[in-house]
Amino acid sequence: MDAPPGLAWSTAVVGFVLAMPLFKITHHAITLAHEGGHALIGLIFGGKLLKKKVHLTSDGGGATHIEIGGLGRVFMLLAGYLGPSVVGLSGALMLVHGFEPSAVIMLSLVFGIFVLVLTRNAFGLLVAAGTVGLLWVLVSRATDQVQLVFAYVWVWFMLMGSTRMIPRVFWGVRQQKGVQDPELLEKHTHIGDVVWLFLFWIGTLGALVYGGAMMLRHTGAA
Repeated sequence: MDAPPGLAWSTAVVGFVLAMPLFKITHHAITLAHEGGHALIGLIFGGKLLKKKVHLTSDGGGATHIEIGGLGRVFMLLAGYLGPSVVGLSGALMLVHGFEPSAVIMLSLVFGIFVLVLTRNAFGLLVAAGTVGLLWVLVSRATDQVQLVFAYVWVWFMLMGSTRMIPRVFWGVRQQKGVQDPELLEKHTHIGDVVWLFLFWIGTLGALVYGGAMMLRHTGAA
């Protein structure tokens, strides 16, 4: 479906509102993608999920309990804060290369179901089930126009929300020693946590700039 001129700009504004002033409400969706990234990459690299599996907490935090060592653990830890950016950038690439908006939503739906199946605490189940339910209603009941607008908003939100999380993890590293992903990466690689924070910042910001520019050019040429 062709995107009308101005769609990327208008949906970027909505995505910004969701990712900035409303982030205390919406950040649970970013956390879901974060923990899903940990779980997916951990399993791909041969990790074993422990009994607790995935937890999402009401303060916006989360945990993925997986037993994995070596290089696989490094990739698993990297996948967390980069996970939402990968979801957003994948959606942006699909939109500008002619995929239907429903395909973008379906991709996120499958990923959401994956996390839902692995989630073990009540709040996490509420977040995962609510996200999956929303995506299912959109992909099965919404009109093509609604799906198009939502797909753009969703992609913007994932790209912006992922970037928005980095200042939060910076303060988390300063306040909760030894439990944040950059600190765990430092422990396993002997490379300072500030380096990993910088890489997370560059990675998420790069995905936002690149994905956003693609969508803006695509609708600008429509």
